[in-house]
Formats: sequence, structure tokens, C-alpha cells
Amino acid sequence: MTDFQAAFPEAELSDNDSRAVTISGSKVLICRAAGELYAVENRCTHQEAELEGGRIRGCFISCPLHGVRFDLRDGLPMGQLTREPLPTYELRVVDGMIEVAVA
Repeated sequence: MTDFQAAFPEAELSDNDSRAVTISGSKVLICRAAGELYAVENRCTHQEAELEGGRIRGCFISCPLHGVRFDLRDGLPMGQLTREPLPTYELRVVDGMIEVAVA
């Protein structure tokens, strides 16, 4: 069974924005891109920088440190700096609250 944990109210996250939270010891970045919600690990696989504050365009987030772009849908990186994808997390909205499943 998947264990979902409450993060914060969905209404608090505007489009093309993100917010970092810690859920069950995992650092998770919840993003809204093109109206959809995504949850990824808040750590660039290139040099471990936090992704919070990275620019979101379309379904991609750019690392604030070196600009590595990741697809929020599946965590896959674009470009040459890293081949390691971001871990992604399942999320849902229940009664207006974003909930994330962390293993």
C-alpha cells in the first residue's frame, strides 16, 4: 500500500513555482508546471545543489547552480552535465491538500 503524507494546501502553489518540503526524511520539491503538479527529489544529480528556486518552463525545471534541466514528468535530465535522472514521487490532491508518497 502506498503511504501518502500531507505536504501543504494546493492553493499555496502558483503556476511555474515550486516549494521544498521534507516528508518522512526525504527532501521533496513540489512543482506546478503548465497547471500540473509534480514531485521530485530536491537535489540536482549533477552537483547535489537544491533545485528549489530553479526556473520552471513547460514541464522542465532548471537547476539554479549550473542550469541542468530536468523533465518534471519522469526526472530525465537534458544536456551533457548529468545522465542520472531525478527521483520522482507520486502525488495526489485530497480535499485541497497536496499529498506525496515517499517510499
